[in-house]
Amino acid sequence: MNVFEIVAPLLLLVVLAYLTVEYSLLVPALRGLPVLMYHKVAEKNPDKLTVTTEQLDLQLMYMKEKGYHAITFARLKEMVNEGAKLPKKTVILTFDDAYRSFRDLALPLLKKHGFVATLFVPVAYMGKTNIWDRGSDPILTAEELKQLANREEAEIGLHSFLHRSYGDMAPADMEEDLQNCFSTLAFHAVPFVKVLAYPYGGFPKKDKQLKGQMGEVFRKMNLTFALRIGNRINPWPLRAPYEVQRIDIKGTDSFFVFRTKLRKGRAKLFS
Repeated sequence: MNVFEIVAPLLLLVVLAYLTVEYSLLVPALRGLPVLMYHKVAEKNPDKLTVTTEQLDLQLMYMKEKGYHAITFARLKEMVNEGAKLPKKTVILTFDDAYRSFRDLALPLLKKHGFVATLFVPVAYMGKTNIWDRGSDPILTAEELKQLANREEAEIGLHSFLHRSYGDMAPADMEEDLQNCFSTLAFHAVPFVKVLAYPYGGFPKKDKQLKGQMGEVFRKMNLTFALRIGNRINPWPLRAPYEVQRIDIKGTDSFFVFRTKLRKGRAKLFS
């Protein structure tokens, strides 16, 4: 046996190990419910929080061609209550922060490909900008959200009142935050589902007592689901309705990484 015959298999193993760690190459696709998380949409200049219209168009086209179908959280609630089976290739699409770019750029693409999405609103900032990021990206007004909610392509959910992390709140603050969301949206007659996307993905992960108190508040307020990040496929049936995991879709992701995340929840093995 020559040197090449010894080295070649070792190199192959190294390459396969690298591709598995970086891109989950040898990790099998997982069954369950993928929930994709988007933020901004723009014509160009993608970044971690921004996908371009070209990227989103390609991603939606791919999912449509592969037989994926999107559902709303209203439908998810029905399925959970019915104890229904999860149809193959079911996905939920979410967009955080209710940027105007969702209406102007994402919505036409959703309609083009036949998908629905849930838009999570930081309620106090309707008609303003993303002040929490010191940004100037316009956020949809209450009237614009009301119009969106009456369309088939969009559903409105909650992204807290002041875009504060629930990991930093006491139970009384959580209840006040949700009540402010409910009453403000009701005042403006904006239809919404009682689903919360945690700002920054923040909630009391390690404090079991506080997490238990949070759950009590959520049940009292009739919250149906709450969404963290996690970058995992959710097993079915859902085990933790207040820890539904989402997959972070970034504009810096390659199309290969997007496809990997859709099927496996993450690209990097240990992310």
